[in-house]
Amino acid sequence: MGNSDTDSTTSESDSSSELDVGSKRFNPLKALYSAKLKVPVPKALLHDNVSTLEGKQLTLGGFTEKFDEARIRQIRASQNKPKLAENEMPQRRFLPEQGPVTRVRSIRHTKNIFIRLEKGFEGPLGQLQRWMEDRNRVRVSIRKQKGVRGHVSGVLELFDKHWNLALSDVCETWTRRKYRYSENRQHPDSMEAPRDCSERLRRLGIVLPELKVRPADGKKNVIITRKVPQLLVKGEMVVLVTLEPGEPQASTSKGTK
Repeated sequence: MGNSDTDSTTSESDSSSELDVGSKRFNPLKALYSAKLKVPVPKALLHDNVSTLEGKQLTLGGFTEKFDEARIRQIRASQNKPKLAENEMPQRRFLPEQGPVTRVRSIRHTKNIFIRLEKGFEGPLGQLQRWMEDRNRVRVSIRKQKGVRGHVSGVLELFDKHWNLALSDVCETWTRRKYRYSENRQHPDSMEAPRDCSERLRRLGIVLPELKVRPADGKKNVIITRKVPQLLVKGEMVVLVTLEPGEPQASTSKGTK
């Protein structure tokens, strides 16, 4: 008898502790279906879940604030956006990760010859840059298929790492044969007499540079000179770049290409 009374007392205490909200052994499932459950605060407000209570307390400013349903409605009403007008279209609200993608320019479009010149060159290209900044006249030897064709002299305006040169106030000098021996395979009757097209070119606004021819050392060649305002020399045609004879040369100058 004593053991049975002890077991019944223990089971009753365990059952009451499982229905006690403040107990560590509280069983919510058993409390949900038990008729013996006693609510600690009978006038406590009912909420759908814990998240609802947490959201309302955070609206008030935290769990340290006193719960006030009227104040919650007032705060939420002030936070609500005004209603749209009749003809006003709603605007879509994007999250930060849903916003427009910022376009980053590739390095290819941020590098150009002017930025490269600001950084400066070293070696022969550095000497070219000093001549360009000092506005010195340079002489550029030009190649042909076999050997050197001639040279051009002018003020260096711009260049790149491939030795493409932009010159201004250019004087071009080259050598060619005095007489060009070529076989004329056309029938004499089909050939037209040569015509002077200088007037037609002048009407079109095209002015050809004047050529000055002078004899060379030998009898077979002549030296031709012409002046043009601007000239672009491709890097593959450059043989040598030096200062024009008669130009003052700085002590730091070095040979180029």
